[in-house]
Parts: sequence; C-alpha cells; structure tokens
Amino acid sequence: MNLKYIIVNKSEKIKSPEFEGIEIHQIDVNSWFKSNSLNPSEMNEIRQFIFEEWIIKKIQSTKNKILPGAHVVIIYDNPSPSFISFLEQKISLIFECESCELILIN
Repeated sequence: MNLKYIIVNKSEKIKSPEFEGIEIHQIDVNSWFKSNSLNPSEMNEIRQFIFEEWIIKKIQSTKNKILPGAHVVIIYDNPSPSFISFLEQKISLIFECESCELILIN
C-alpha cells in the first residue's frame, strides 16, 4: 500500500477545491493542544508520552477506514522535522505501507 498524508496548518485548507473528490481522514493536532491548554514548547516527557499515545491511537483508528486513494490529513500549526519523522515512522508501522508520501501545505 502506498499512502499519502498531508500536513496543513488549518482545517479550512482541506475544504479547498484541490481536495474535492478525495476521501479525507483528519487528525487535528491543534485541537489536542487547545483542549489540553498547552503549546509545543510546554511539553515535558510525560506530556510528550501522552501526546504520542493519543496520535498513535488516532492513526490506528483510521487504519480500517482507509481505502485506496484516501488521504490522512494532519492539522497542525508548527510541524517540526522531529514531528514529521515521528509521523512517518508511526504511519509506516501502523499501515504496514510500502511507502508514505508527505505533502506539506503551508
């Protein structure tokens, strides 16, 4: 399986015409930070662990829903290289995919 996942900074971006006709499964990282009254700079080891477990569960929950041609969209304001690497690793493991293509939309 080849999988495309997209990182956008706002959910409004996936409502644009370029996403019309594409099945989208979104994971809103921004909402996790808002609901926990945190920002990335305030993360400690425990918060980081909780965050990672949350995002892994979100990715796993989309696994059975993904059909060929569907996209996983991650909504996150400030994706760092370490965050992108973490996502690539977890998505590859969970989906057991041959390749994962990242599309970063500013």
